[in-house]
Amino acid sequence: MAKCASETTECAVRIGVVGTGAIGRRHAHHCIDEPSTVLAGIVDPAASATAFANELGVRHYPSLEEMLDSQHVDGIIVAVPTQLHRDIALSIVERGIHVLIEKPITAQPGEAAELIAAARSTGARILVGHHRRHNPVVLRARELVNHELGRLLAINVIWAVLKPDSYFEPAWRRCAGAGPVLTNLVHDVDLLRFICGEVTTVTAHASASARRHSVEDTVAVLLRFESGALGTLVGCDASPSPWSWDATSGENPMFPISRENSYRFLGTAGSLEFPNLHLWRYDVDGEAGWTRPITRESHIVNGADAYRRQLQHFCRVIRNDEEPLVSGDDGLRSLQLAIAILEAAATGQSVDPARK
Repeated sequence: MAKCASETTECAVRIGVVGTGAIGRRHAHHCIDEPSTVLAGIVDPAASATAFANELGVRHYPSLEEMLDSQHVDGIIVAVPTQLHRDIALSIVERGIHVLIEKPITAQPGEAAELIAAARSTGARILVGHHRRHNPVVLRARELVNHELGRLLAINVIWAVLKPDSYFEPAWRRCAGAGPVLTNLVHDVDLLRFICGEVTTVTAHASASARRHSVEDTVAVLLRFESGALGTLVGCDASPSPWSWDATSGENPMFPISRENSYRFLGTAGSLEFPNLHLWRYDVDGEAGWTRPITRESHIVNGADAYRRQLQHFCRVIRNDEEPLVSGDDGLRSLQLAIAILEAAATGQSVDPARK
């Protein structure tokens, strides 16, 4: 691996970052700040990438091949538009290099299957960037849902924001595949899978009435889980709202914090508001029911940067110390669920995500 500070310290993992958008830059800064990593270089053909690399004191490469041909790297972080994921990640894993690829894993399930097969043939490992799974509040919510709520009955999620007009200046953001389902809600469906289990049936409706782009701006989804629980998910990127993971979790410093819960889990023994982790249940003598006082327990979890925890996990995956928390197959299942939402909305039919 990379150079060691001394013979007694573990060698740092050499990481390259492909893409210098907002998320790519965040990954690069974490690679600089994390003691267990060395940022090997920045890959992006844009002229602005040179200045960014100079700012960080690392080499800039116009193409991935130039970086891989010029030096050794242990892993690559891919943070480019989704349509480019397959080709870039494929060229990485074919060289046997481990990859952390931003969500969704690829634009289409067939591309993901091809990428996974290529990685298996070379021994490269895939970690999909559903970074929220690394957040301690998510891990605690999973424990509470599975151990404190009794039998899970229903889940309600709302993700609503107002993306400004300037967000849509790049033409690709107005095209199919760049809407909130694959860009944003894929995070939420991944969390639902992680916390509640697999989804067997999807029904949905979508609309583009707010902006009249060729991509959805609003979607309403009904989910049936393997457990029998039912879930509703409403997504909209055209409405002022305090209800979204970004606004409620405080995870991303780009977004002001509202502290309004955007998830609710309902079980036979209690219910949970998330991400604030308010657990509601009856603590009464005799028969519990809607006319009895209900109590709220607030569970406190120490915060941590999910992106940094994800990077640290990626290093352990590279060292073969851990299995990927979100493997290629796992990322494929979340992509299949997001694609199923779009298909259900387009056809008006219920869809089995596993068949996507």
